[in-house]
Amino acid sequence: MNQTIPKCRAVVVGLALLLASGLPGLAAAQKQDVAEGRSRAESGATKPCIECHEGSYAIAGTKHGVKGDPRTPEATAKGKSVTDDPGDAMCGACHGDLTAHNKTPRVAGLVPVSFGKKAPAEPQNEACLTCHQSAARITWQGSRHERAQQSCASCHRLHAARDPVTVAETQAAICFECHKDRRAEIYRMSTHPLKSGFIACSSCHAPHGSSSSRGSLIKDTVNETCYTCHAKMRGPFLWEHRSAQDDCSNCHNPHGSNNTPMLKVRMPYLCQQCHQDTGHPNSVFSGNQLAPAGAQNQRFVANSCANCHMKVHGSNHPSGAYLLR
Repeated sequence: MNQTIPKCRAVVVGLALLLASGLPGLAAAQKQDVAEGRSRAESGATKPCIECHEGSYAIAGTKHGVKGDPRTPEATAKGKSVTDDPGDAMCGACHGDLTAHNKTPRVAGLVPVSFGKKAPAEPQNEACLTCHQSAARITWQGSRHERAQQSCASCHRLHAARDPVTVAETQAAICFECHKDRRAEIYRMSTHPLKSGFIACSSCHAPHGSSSSRGSLIKDTVNETCYTCHAKMRGPFLWEHRSAQDDCSNCHNPHGSNNTPMLKVRMPYLCQQCHQDTGHPNSVFSGNQLAPAGAQNQRFVANSCANCHMKVHGSNHPSGAYLLR
């Protein structure tokens, strides 16, 4: 054991001397590479984008990098290629003519279109709308995000292999960067399954604008949007509940509530916002009118008004307009 320790020390010392002897050569090689790079830039020689922006080349694995699709930057090479590398042409398709930037990469402001939250939104969006101005983006002009000076890159991560905003499980986190009040609401007791990724914000909202006058919904009205999932509430009903047929948000908070099922206020107080006539069933209750201790008042327990009036969205039963069945 005592003889092993000196041998180990000798090995460690030898390795240290070997590394020390190689360090001057490594440092010299690094200095030479830096000098050559600076010389190429100062002499006006160009260099491929990947030499500096290696991480950005994940875009080659996205839809923008599909060579077989003639619409993509990779296939059409719409930008001016500054080298023989076709990747430079792909970058120029969105960023503009990169010749000046490649000649003097250390000089700021030579990239015609820079993307990101710190750059002006208008030139960024113009570059995107060159190709993406149809289908869901046709209503972008005048939309809420456009009026708020939001750029496409505020939400989209174009160089990522999978854009998080296009994936249901990660989309909400992108939206919550601005809509922080909605983040708080989905953590209430009763919510839509956004946290699990079963639905996404875009299941109800059109982020690029829509014909709806409320919240850029995917349909013209709140009810039509809700009916895309809750079709059984659409009707037609022989006996309609006017409030439910008018607007689902009269009673429900779609982003979350502490009252099931996402009710704005618990029953019977919710119902009494409209039904305030004298006598049963419309007596206005308060905390002072609760049943005495040990007794139960069916107007307060369980579903309260819905204990009897179960078909609150409408009914086709012969019992009539009281929505009892």
